[in-house]
Amino acid sequence: RGLVVVVAGEMPGAAALAARAAQRAGAGYVKVAAQGPVAGLPSSIVQADASDDAALANMLSDPRIAVVLIGCGLGRSEQARRRLDIVLDCGKPLVLDADALTLLGQDSPDVLKQLAVPAILTPHGGEFSRISGDNSASKIDRTRVYAAASRCVLINKGADSTIAEPGGECVVSMQSSTWLSTAGTGDVLAGIAAARRAVETDPFDAAKQSVWLHNRAAILAGPAFTPEDLIAHLPSALAECL
Repeated sequence: RGLVVVVAGEMPGAAALAARAAQRAGAGYVKVAAQGPVAGLPSSIVQADASDDAALANMLSDPRIAVVLIGCGLGRSEQARRRLDIVLDCGKPLVLDADALTLLGQDSPDVLKQLAVPAILTPHGGEFSRISGDNSASKIDRTRVYAAASRCVLINKGADSTIAEPGGECVVSMQSSTWLSTAGTGDVLAGIAAARRAVETDPFDAAKQSVWLHNRAAILAGPAFTPEDLIAHLPSALAECL
């Protein structure tokens, strides 16, 4: 059901949340590429050596890898940017979140449209402003324009999460729990997106599934949940689709 690699950075706890979410959202095998030990991971998630740039590049050459996720807790240093560049060059399907998008900034459309395989991007409103720059149009229009310019699938998160693909198709999710503004839930969504992309050939389908599962798990978890609670409810949300 697909090997997902989560690239950890300066704040590995965020990568741990994403990896655990990927495992619970249907990935067959999850690895965390880290520079050192990552706390909070079950023994079923492998911690792989990515102690330097060469080790990361070598690890990402594995042909079994179905998708690579980077950005959760990555940081914004020069080293973080080098690690991002290695991921962008690996030729695998990608999910890009948080710091990865901030590092790319407004150069991102030109960089991303060169990818061998369209990526899934998961920005919140602030991150989307950093990569798109234009806040004058509606959220739907801005999301569609950016998806076309970058040739990627975009999940523009929020109470009205808007998902667009490069060809212009766009959907809006109106089911979001207000508790999804809790810190760490974005890392969970990124992990879900990686898991769904690992088993789906169409990144747009994977993105739509991810948002639905994220929202449904939040509803099942009830109010005042933690990211860990949200992850624990993902199998029940997934079971409703089987």
